[in-house]
Amino acid sequence: MESKKQGRISIIMPVYNGVSWIGECIESIRQQTDTNWELLVLDDHSTDGTTELVLKLAEEDSRILPILRQKNGVSAARNEGLEKAQGEFIMFVDADDKLDPQMLSVLRAMLGQTESDLAVCDYYRWNGKPDGIYNRSEELLKTDVEREKNAARAKKVLRADGTEKAGAEAVSQQRAVRAEGVRVYNRSEYVSDYLLRGNTRCWSVLYRRSAIGQIRFREDLSIGEDMMFLMDLLMQISSVSITEYRGYFYRINEQGAMLKPFKPSYMDEIKSWELACRLVEKEFPSQKGRVYSILAVSAMLAAGKIARLPGAERKKYQTEVVQCHSAVQKGLAASGAKEELPKGYRIKTMLFTACPALYLALYHHWKG
Repeated sequence: MESKKQGRISIIMPVYNGVSWIGECIESIRQQTDTNWELLVLDDHSTDGTTELVLKLAEEDSRILPILRQKNGVSAARNEGLEKAQGEFIMFVDADDKLDPQMLSVLRAMLGQTESDLAVCDYYRWNGKPDGIYNRSEELLKTDVEREKNAARAKKVLRADGTEKAGAEAVSQQRAVRAEGVRVYNRSEYVSDYLLRGNTRCWSVLYRRSAIGQIRFREDLSIGEDMMFLMDLLMQISSVSITEYRGYFYRINEQGAMLKPFKPSYMDEIKSWELACRLVEKEFPSQKGRVYSILAVSAMLAAGKIARLPGAERKKYQTEVVQCHSAVQKGLAASGAKEELPKGYRIKTMLFTACPALYLALYHHWKG
């Protein structure tokens, strides 16, 4: 019983008004082949029936722990979850997503095999429909064929552990067995080959509680908080194991993020990458050009959203345009940053830095 308690996975799930999808998410957790978990549902006083649904499910399954709290954001909810979690391992799940039944088993097996601090799996882009799964290139996949392929990916990891039932008891000791399809990154490789290549999500990851320690999400960020949480963890980890197995279904907004109108909170993306630039420049100087190029691109994306607004509304955000311009200049001034820019952004950044007003007008005419 004590070993089961020690091996528990604490799953932290913030939610607000998620009654339309949280039931499916929780059911995917209840269907896990690894049964040694607790689910902390941090509910920001939902008004759509979410609270009542979660309380009902908690009556059916004592591993589900509803926590009612004041509405103050996802980062604060995750931080509260970290304070209240009892498990040896931590996982973050968004209430509108779902998990493959073997996800916990596979990630736990990876930590046991590699002795790494974090285990990361790949994910599907999912439109919420039974057959609506996509790869990262947004290509629709044939569900039955992909399900077989993914089961084979999981089996490779679990077979390396000596069992195909990699639950809490099955991975009772550390094994330096490297499963096929699993790569172990040191800190420097994790930054250069993963974090700075667009993989800044905090979900689809199993963390050792000891690796997180007192690191918490930055509550002053509404965008980029996942990335900064991972960046802050860098100084406390030695290695990360990553598998091609897809264990997480990330629900996509079919309207597309690029079509959403600008709002001031989008400037947090720039703020987060400015923080990341300082950390990477100090600890991983070989990646300076890459991280500063990402800062420039982030600022250009924010400027593009402003440009799409109607003229009168666009004028309200002149301060934000100046901040975008400054961030692009800062990014391009860093050694190696221009060479790291995607080709499509080299001309864009030149025009924006030379004449922001002209760039915004042209962009509005093109995309507005």
